[in-house]
Formats: sequence, C-alpha cells, structure tokens
Amino acid sequence: MQLVITVLLVCLLVCCVVTDVRSRMIYDGVTLPGTFMFLVLHLAAKDISMLELIAGAGGLGGLALLVAVVSKGQFGGGDIKLFMMIGACLGWSIGIWAFMFTFLAAAFIALPLLLLQKLRPQQKKVKELPMAPFIAIGTALAMYLAY
Repeated sequence: MQLVITVLLVCLLVCCVVTDVRSRMIYDGVTLPGTFMFLVLHLAAKDISMLELIAGAGGLGGLALLVAVVSKGQFGGGDIKLFMMIGACLGWSIGIWAFMFTFLAAAFIALPLLLLQKLRPQQKKVKELPMAPFIAIGTALAMYLAY
C-alpha cells in the first residue's frame, strides 16, 4: 500500500508543479481531493495513526498559512493546501521535514538569482518564484531520508 500512496503523491506533486510553473496556480481540485484520499488510504492501510495524519495536515497547513500571512501574500492559498495534502500523506513527523527542506531548496535557488540580479541590473527581474517545484523537492528529500 505504501508504494501506491507514494506513486499517487508523486503524480499529484507533478501535476501541481506543472500548473504552478505554467500558470502560477495550484488547483483545489487536486489538493483537496488528494488530502481526503490520503487520509482514507492510510485509514484503510492502518499504517500511520489518524492523529499523526491530522496533525500533519493541520500542522503543515497552519505553518504554511503563517508563512502566507508573514509574506504578505507571496505564499498563496494553493501552496497552503498543497502542504495540507502532504501532511495528510506523510504525517507530521515526516511532513515537517518536507516543510523545512522546501525552504532550503528555495533558498538555494533564490539566493543565487538575487545575487545575479544585483550583478546584472539590466536583466529582467524575477519578482517571485513558483513554490510547487520547491515543495516537491523538499517532499522528495524528506521521503527519501525517511524511507
């Protein structure tokens, strides 16, 4: 069952990355059913406690909401719901690592971009980056280290 859950998560993450890169949107039609689906699958598999999964969904969603408030809207609602889905899939224990690795991955890309913009002010400025690719990288790294 873990393989099925992992494959489903990868498919949903790829979908979110593609739509976020193309249109800067992560659709509720992917993340909300995904959250419910992962809760049901884990309930059927009895592999992770429901408390761990609810803490993951609520905790990661809450942390992402906090980041959205602090960033004054640079972190969107789709990102929040994507983290909620990841928490429902991985639980709190692994999900919090995915959350932290996401921002490390983003920093490794964003900081060099900012430096290049300082060195080459005539080039087109990057104002914001889609977060779904970094969320996918952080999640993949957390899963790799956990399993």
